[in-house]
Amino acid sequence: MRLTEMLEQLWKSHRSQLLLLGTLLVLNLLFFTALEQLLDPRVVEQESRFLQRQTEVRRLLHKQSVIAKSPAQLYVLASQDLAKFQQAVPDYQDFTGLIEELLVLSNRAGLNISQISYGSEELQESSLLQFSLNFNVVGDYKKIKKFINSLEQSARLITIRQISLQSADNNGVNLRLNLETFFRQGGSES
Repeated sequence: MRLTEMLEQLWKSHRSQLLLLGTLLVLNLLFFTALEQLLDPRVVEQESRFLQRQTEVRRLLHKQSVIAKSPAQLYVLASQDLAKFQQAVPDYQDFTGLIEELLVLSNRAGLNISQISYGSEELQESSLLQFSLNFNVVGDYKKIKKFINSLEQSARLITIRQISLQSADNNGVNLRLNLETFFRQGGSES
């Protein structure tokens, strides 16, 4: 049998089912086109509006949580923040770990620190030691930027107090950095 003969026989024996199937196919295509043209833009618009409103609500809740605190709530929050800070401050015994970390970070950035000077001061109100560290780094802008970024990302409590340009030439930029950090006195060997 040829294909045309098979199709004719199929048409004769199942004409009503084929017409129904064709009608359903056309209706399905019309329904799909209507959804694409009418509903999809509305869904995208509603989703965009929802995301904007969600962002606004988060912003308002954040402002409200910062502003609408009673003195007692503020005291509790400050106490919690202070406890977190004190937990993040290492013992004085970890001072060599700080120096090692500075050397590792500078080495990763392709810089060399040859000398670090430091001084410490005992903070009377908190029984902490405040350390000030000074050193120079020489290199191109990209390496220095990478080093400073790694200092900022460090898990240690390090504050970059001052960056001063010492010189600039074909070898790169020579920067003087002044850092500040804290240690607990518990492990000091005074």
